[in-house]
Amino acid sequence: MTLQNPFGRRHHRGAGHLQSCGECAAAVQRERQYIRRLREASVPPASDDLTARLLARTELLAATPSPSPGQPSAVRVLALTAGGTAAAAGLLAVGAFALAGDSLPLAGPALNGNLLQQAAQVPADGRELTAPQLSALRSEGWVCPELESLGFHVRSANAITVNGMPAVELHLSDGQHYATVVEQHPVDPAGNVGSLVVSKQAPWTATYETAAGRFTLESDLPAEVADDALPVLQRLSAVAVEGIDAGTSPDAVPDTVQDDSPAARLERGIRKIGELLTR
Repeated sequence: MTLQNPFGRRHHRGAGHLQSCGECAAAVQRERQYIRRLREASVPPASDDLTARLLARTELLAATPSPSPGQPSAVRVLALTAGGTAAAAGLLAVGAFALAGDSLPLAGPALNGNLLQQAAQVPADGRELTAPQLSALRSEGWVCPELESLGFHVRSANAITVNGMPAVELHLSDGQHYATVVEQHPVDPAGNVGSLVVSKQAPWTATYETAAGRFTLESDLPAEVADDALPVLQRLSAVAVEGIDAGTSPDAVPDTVQDDSPAARLERGIRKIGELLTR
């Protein structure tokens, strides 16, 4: 309730104004009394006449058939159909793309640097390699030597880049001494197989070319002990090359890398979905 005083200014109900304005205070008091009486009053029962009229109205509404909802327009039907078709096509495309997976790397001619990224599925940016990734590299012709016969074990391994080509760097330890092995796969290593360069400065360092690749070793072992790693590398490299040669038959290895373009991958995934549905 808002009152106006004789001078045209509106009254308000702030606490300060009610203390100084008896008219507004009385109006607020009356309203509070009305509200309190309404809350305390009991609800009177409905008269028989009102009850009869309510029942009659209810029966009338129940007997009147409700209007049937109109049929959706043809445009709306087409829109819903198109939307559902588009959604289904989208789901099919996403599922096919995911099911296709990445193409398999070439296992054959391929003692080259790209194998590091193809087999281990990691870029050669210095990140640490896991044991399963090292196993994958070994299956593709990388040696990743642990030099267990010399008492060493792998402490860590990293995928690095040397002269623009991917390489594997192994950090080994026997508990007292360390050894670091960097394995590279030149594009054409055949011309330098057997080449050996040994540094005369400490720590002992040697670069050794084998049929599998180029190995650079560094160790704080005495030179007469550290060079025992060279025949070990030669033997492991021969085993790695034999394993690759055994898997390079024309029937077993594709001549080209499988196409990984979005269209080819989508087609490959749809083909796999079809194979699953026909099983």
